[in-house]
Amino acid sequence: MASLPIHDQTGNTLTSLRITDDESILDTLETGVPLPAALVVVTLSSTVLMVFDRHRGEWELPGGMREPGESARQAAVRELAEETGIASAEPAFAAIAEFQLRRPVRHEYAAIYRTALPTPPALVVNDEIADFRWWDPHSAVPPEMSPLDAEIARRVHPEA
Repeated sequence: MASLPIHDQTGNTLTSLRITDDESILDTLETGVPLPAALVVVTLSSTVLMVFDRHRGEWELPGGMREPGESARQAAVRELAEETGIASAEPAFAAIAEFQLRRPVRHEYAAIYRTALPTPPALVVNDEIADFRWWDPHSAVPPEMSPLDAEIARRVHPEA
């Protein structure tokens, strides 16, 4: 695992990742720092599911923005279903990630969830996601993969 902070090629930074199964930590985050997103680390044996985002042109963890009135958990479940077709997963809370992001410049959190699959699911491409990859978090991070998401996957993967 790499030392934090980790930066990507556009200047975004993963500043911290607190591993915990206590979802109530979301209620104790720094006031004024938003929690707009939730990501899901989907594991199958020793691999992690990465999705290829058409708009960003990179491999990343499934997940995305919370909708108004939606909890982080609800966003994780919804985004996972929308981006992959995996609709039956009940993800467990795994961590809270803290970021310094650019375009626009902002400081925010993301809730990280984890789910383990016993068999490969039928994955469905869509307007947002062009492809899927089962990535071994013990391998090198390919240049077209988000190093921030790769580090989250490495630290949250139960066998990492």
